[in-house]
Amino acid sequence: MNDLAHSIDIIPNKAQFRPGDKLAFTLRITGNCCVGNELYNWTVFDEDTLVLQGEGRIGLGANLDRIALEFPAISGGTGAYGLFLSLEISDEQVLLAETAFDVADHWREAPRYGFLSDFTPDEAGKLDDVEFLNKHHINLVQFYDWMYRHDRLLADTEEFIDPLGRSISHLVVKEKIAALQEHGIASIGYAAVYGSLPDYAEAHPNQLLYQNDGKPHSLGNFFYIMDISTDSEWTEHIVKEFEQAIEVMGFDGLHLDQYGFPKKAIRNKNGDQEVVSLKELYPSFINVVNEAMTNKFNNHIGLIFNNVSNYPTHTTSTAAQDVMYIEVWDPVSQLRELKLVIDNARLWSGKQVVLAAYLPAFHPDRPVHPKQAENGAIITMAVIFANGGYHLLLGEHENVLADSYYPLYGVISDGFKERLRHYYDFIVMYRNLLYDHELDDVSMTFAGGINTEVVFTSEDVLFKPNGDMGTVWTIVKEKPGLIVIHMINLLGLDNDIWHSAKADEPQALQHIEIKLESWEAIDRIYWATPDGVSIKAELLEFDYIPKGESAGLYARFVVPRLNNWSMVVVRLEDGVPATTLA
Repeated sequence: MNDLAHSIDIIPNKAQFRPGDKLAFTLRITGNCCVGNELYNWTVFDEDTLVLQGEGRIGLGANLDRIALEFPAISGGTGAYGLFLSLEISDEQVLLAETAFDVADHWREAPRYGFLSDFTPDEAGKLDDVEFLNKHHINLVQFYDWMYRHDRLLADTEEFIDPLGRSISHLVVKEKIAALQEHGIASIGYAAVYGSLPDYAEAHPNQLLYQNDGKPHSLGNFFYIMDISTDSEWTEHIVKEFEQAIEVMGFDGLHLDQYGFPKKAIRNKNGDQEVVSLKELYPSFINVVNEAMTNKFNNHIGLIFNNVSNYPTHTTSTAAQDVMYIEVWDPVSQLRELKLVIDNARLWSGKQVVLAAYLPAFHPDRPVHPKQAENGAIITMAVIFANGGYHLLLGEHENVLADSYYPLYGVISDGFKERLRHYYDFIVMYRNLLYDHELDDVSMTFAGGINTEVVFTSEDVLFKPNGDMGTVWTIVKEKPGLIVIHMINLLGLDNDIWHSAKADEPQALQHIEIKLESWEAIDRIYWATPDGVSIKAELLEFDYIPKGESAGLYARFVVPRLNNWSMVVVRLEDGVPATTLA
């Protein structure tokens, strides 16, 4: 184990590898524990299955802060894995380290989104945030408010003051883009689809969208809402700005933003007025941008559109964008409502879903007690991840998003950074169990109420699939050969609002008995959690007991503990009936 005097860490050199890449990692050792020739052993697991293993020795005179490790590429193309390493520093002491990594053809397969927002000239050469993002496997990063202004993205000079008075250096932006790309991280440039400053709006009244009182739509009379119809002069103008941004800055994609309003508006078209519906304009605009980028650059430019307050997810779901991105606001306020948002977006689009779920408990101007903010964040992450969503959270200066204006990010403690790392390692290693679109959610038909296919038992504890406060939230998913069970602990919480701090952590449980009716032979059962010392899967013993008189059999097993979130995996012998067990 690690101690205060000595510790080791292992970090992938890339946030995400591509098929055929050699797997390169950096081992870091602190303390005076190694003089050279110490033995280390490593194993790579695909969920619970060992796929690679090896050993090595620390070289004499090695730079202990950066020891290069390289493993052969894993055959089979894409996948997700855990890496576990032990270092013997004496006959009685072993240091342990672990991480996760995945292999994918494109970031859209697992869009772990982060952010950067500080691009002042004195940020030059400061790349700690890039290292932080890579360590947490963030494989695409939004560059928030990097531009000169919303209606003209590039300035005449490399350094300038943006409309909100912030100093920006495009040399710094380019430096961070290059550093991220070295780690296999895509850079996504923020780009509002319809924001213009007052001078541009005044000069181009025919490009504006209007209210029903004849006045232009605007955000605070500062950012004006422009007409994004496919035949609008604004659309032609801003798409050219997007092309120049990609060409000059080197972004890998664009984050297309809107402000959540208006839902409908009035445009001027050839001297006549016409009512337009934004839910129809947005997908058409996304497709126009995609076509323009493809024609201009002859390769794929990533596109992410912001469905503010989940609008209009039902129409943009089929547009030519890489993922479904939803900025969550009230009235979606309860934890269980996040599930509905994620489920619908996944169903409508067949794409991965990212939630921008800001955590105001970390807000620099109105923070609450750090531990309470952390309690709330952990539960919110657990709910998002267990239900198949990703969370835009980590970024600038190793901190977290607390506000829709990203420069107002929240500072977090070193201890919380370690907890975050466990969670991000977990969603990488178990990616295929969390984000597989073939998994069918049967929670409401297999567990709770009159359902008896999956039964949970712990003394004086209520298990329900509804996400009710004061219960353990049970989620059951299945596909041929596989059952995945999640338990999210909502016991003892003072509220179930996803964006609120929590006074205390949930009431921890031990020895949770689960009885599972399986019609196929069970190969093995294992469990894992991001809340423990290790994310490594552990096998669970199981036996068979009668379900009831003339009612078949249950497979019975016990999950050792539940802090915030625990996951159980049941591997079945697909198609092999469980008829010989009695």
